[in-house]
Amino acid sequence: MKYFSGSEHEILAAKKISICINNSLRHYRIRRILVSRLRFMGDIILTTPLVSALNEHYPEAKIDYLAEPPYIELLKNNPKISGLISFDRKLYSQLSVINSIKAQWKLIRILRQKKYDLAIDLFGIPRSAWLMWLTGAPIRVGGCFRYRSHLYTYCFNHKKNWTTAIDFHQLALNRIGILPALSKPEIFLTKNELEWAKNYIDKRGFDPNKPIIGIYPGATWPAKIWPIQRFVQLANQIAKNLEGQIFIVVGPDDKSLIEKMFFNQNPKVIVGDLLNLRKLAAVIYYCDLFISNDCGPMHIAPAVSTPTIGIFGPGDPLVWFPYDRIKGHRVIIKDIDCRPCNQNECSIQHQCMTKISVEEVYISVKEVLYAR
Repeated sequence: MKYFSGSEHEILAAKKISICINNSLRHYRIRRILVSRLRFMGDIILTTPLVSALNEHYPEAKIDYLAEPPYIELLKNNPKISGLISFDRKLYSQLSVINSIKAQWKLIRILRQKKYDLAIDLFGIPRSAWLMWLTGAPIRVGGCFRYRSHLYTYCFNHKKNWTTAIDFHQLALNRIGILPALSKPEIFLTKNELEWAKNYIDKRGFDPNKPIIGIYPGATWPAKIWPIQRFVQLANQIAKNLEGQIFIVVGPDDKSLIEKMFFNQNPKVIVGDLLNLRKLAAVIYYCDLFISNDCGPMHIAPAVSTPTIGIFGPGDPLVWFPYDRIKGHRVIIKDIDCRPCNQNECSIQHQCMTKISVEEVYISVKEVLYAR
């Protein structure tokens, strides 16, 4: 079954484009493909359906992926990806100018030696556009972002014909005549990683016969954080009324946030350790439900098939929560006039988040847990 966002008319038009473009590209044998979404966590996870579609369309081709650490780690063990190439922007910035140039030139030489036939830029910033151009790939696809569009051989209109972030990424495929396959974001965990997570959960004292609810109270943007004490109230209510065991996920910048969470030594609420992304994904895999603000860890849960409740404020869930309600996923949102504003901080009382009550999140928790 093929998937394409839009009306039947758009689908037919896309098929005609596909025939024309495939005819124009038929003299190219696509053997090596480079996909790049340099950052961020959720964005990279949401590109995995595109990788699946490329693999389906070019089953014999090798697909490499270029991204920044640590997010690139989430693509490990994906059977559709042949190789991962790390662009360590933070490391380069710490080097002297000369050494930074040398390190980046070494990366460029590696990219050119791969002799890619097709390179797809899903980020569209100047750096990623130049990197795609420097690969020397004869087919380069990216968004029509001002002068950068001249660095691609095919550019797509990024302003229309998409709703979700997955749709946006798949515009790149539509532009070269590939109708994306129906697939969901995925993170592939190994048997050893799952065994490690099971042992970790057991050592932390979780009862496997009672539900485990993961909660991530942080976010990169302050405006995306639901009031921290409401997470505390929610956790205590779940533990008391639903016999739920709460696993509080900790990010690298969450120390001050976690210190504000007081659970009165509730034995059913356990604050986790700072885990690397793959270990975190493996632990989330064993959760019966994951509750999170709109941020990177929120996307890990659906990618490992854990039902997820996303609490949204300034962000747009139509774009950033493309997850199926039938699979247990829920979005909590208040429809107020100023949202979605996509602002990092709020100067007008943060109503998009403060108007979300503990009770309405708790109702969704019960709904999801009782449906399992």
